[in-house]
Amino acid sequence: MKQSRMYPKPALRIDVVSDLVSPWCYLAVRRLQQALTRIDGASKPALRWRPYEINPALPAEGVEVDAYLETIFGSREAGRAVLTELENTGQEEGIRFDFDRVPSVPNTMDAHRLILLAEEDGHGQDMAGRLFRGFFEEGRDIGQSEELAQLADEAGIDRDRARTLLAGDRYRDSVRLIEARIREAGFTGVPTFVVNERVAFGGVQEPDTILAAIDKALFHGLPEDEEPPRLH
Repeated sequence: MKQSRMYPKPALRIDVVSDLVSPWCYLAVRRLQQALTRIDGASKPALRWRPYEINPALPAEGVEVDAYLETIFGSREAGRAVLTELENTGQEEGIRFDFDRVPSVPNTMDAHRLILLAEEDGHGQDMAGRLFRGFFEEGRDIGQSEELAQLADEAGIDRDRARTLLAGDRYRDSVRLIEARIREAGFTGVPTFVVNERVAFGGVQEPDTILAAIDKALFHGLPEDEEPPRLH
């Protein structure tokens, strides 16, 4: 009779490559969070937030939403139809998209720098979540320094520390370097997730698909005749 092998509790690390003005990134992260609640056989998942500016050339003050939609979808009407569909999908995931409260699409360099600052103390996920919710559900301007400092405070980051960061250039080169490495690795869009530096997947996936990718990353390389364990 074949004996099952005992496995140590595996470590789970996930790189989250996203941009804060992408509603698909917000949805994909929510789906990831749903999947992670179903895992009970691995160490606490460690999420590492990686910056990726969809449009790094956006001006600091941002671009009016309808003008931005027209450049992406060809017309305001087509873009607004997509946003309506996203609002419906978001409701199913517990996200209250309110695009009527979003006047412009901002440059996200400073928002990404703020997440890197938060990651110093292990609060990257809290900061990213507050930025997503603030922008898409509350219409907060995440391209404006004082608004970012307020959101940092709400995410548990010292406001003065955030202000000091935003007043200077710290992490600006880091964002550029990380983005360059992401592109060199062959990733050209967001959202993208990389599990244990082994398995990558992109887009807004169902939790079951995410769990399958996690299983593959954790147990890749097992003997072919052995059934891998599952963590859910």
